[in-house]
Amino acid sequence: MTLQQLQYFVTVCKYQNLTKAAKELSISQPGISTSIRDLESECGFALFERRPNSITLTDQGAKFLREAEHMLHAYSKLQKNAKLIAEEKMILRIGVAPMGAGTAFPRLRKGFHAAHPDITFEITEDSTESLYQKIDTGELDFALCVSISLPDENYRYVTIGHSRLLFCVNKDNPLAREQINSLQQIGQTPLVMLSDHYSQTKYLKRLFHKENCKPNVIQYTSQVFTIFQHIRENAAAGFLSEDIARQDKELVSFVLQEVDAASITMIRRKGAKTFPAVDTFIHYIRNIKKNLNSAMPPLP
Repeated sequence: MTLQQLQYFVTVCKYQNLTKAAKELSISQPGISTSIRDLESECGFALFERRPNSITLTDQGAKFLREAEHMLHAYSKLQKNAKLIAEEKMILRIGVAPMGAGTAFPRLRKGFHAAHPDITFEITEDSTESLYQKIDTGELDFALCVSISLPDENYRYVTIGHSRLLFCVNKDNPLAREQINSLQQIGQTPLVMLSDHYSQTKYLKRLFHKENCKPNVIQYTSQVFTIFQHIRENAAAGFLSEDIARQDKELVSFVLQEVDAASITMIRRKGAKTFPAVDTFIHYIRNIKKNLNSAMPPLP
């Protein structure tokens, strides 16, 4: 199985047509057909259902497509990183949680880049839980997470700030004229929230449950911007970190008594391998530590 075979397969899936795929790849149709048959033989199952005028993915083919796309994406990333290495640039892989950390990180990065322009950041935005997993598997060097609880003994960390979720509505929403300070007062207000696998949503739902009320979620999303836009257009209400909520005059925000402030922490797994870019970043964090909100255990 070769990367070329995977590329041919993904391109055929894109067009659902051998002739169009062959044209894009600048090869003959018999050539791409042979490549797909060889790939099916190696896989041990059919990738496509063939009809006189069309081809469609089999169930196994659809599953294989996801893996092939992942592999090609990883290879593309490897090529890009190899180019940076060849140019003698250093790369730091940093994960960033979207709510809270997403606005804290640019400030941190700005100061670091001014001092170390030769180091490139490769950023992954994901939920706090997913970022921890990627730290554990070595996919990330650091992760900037937002959580009510601090990391356990398996991690080194520095708290670089705090963030509180605010309940936000458009200034023209009737609730904007109320004195909202509890979840009970939200009632059946339509909400847009981050998807269920985000720690923020899990936390909020636990609070709603504790208060014996059920949130009226009309849409889940993986994008903070989507929540922001729904509120700005007065299409729904939602929860935003205070540094985002207070940037727009169209929004009215409320501090709820049940919602605690969360810590924004830069974490790294204990015992993780180091290399020059990591050491440089750790040194930078140590140097600015005196200006951070909390004194925390040192990074390795």
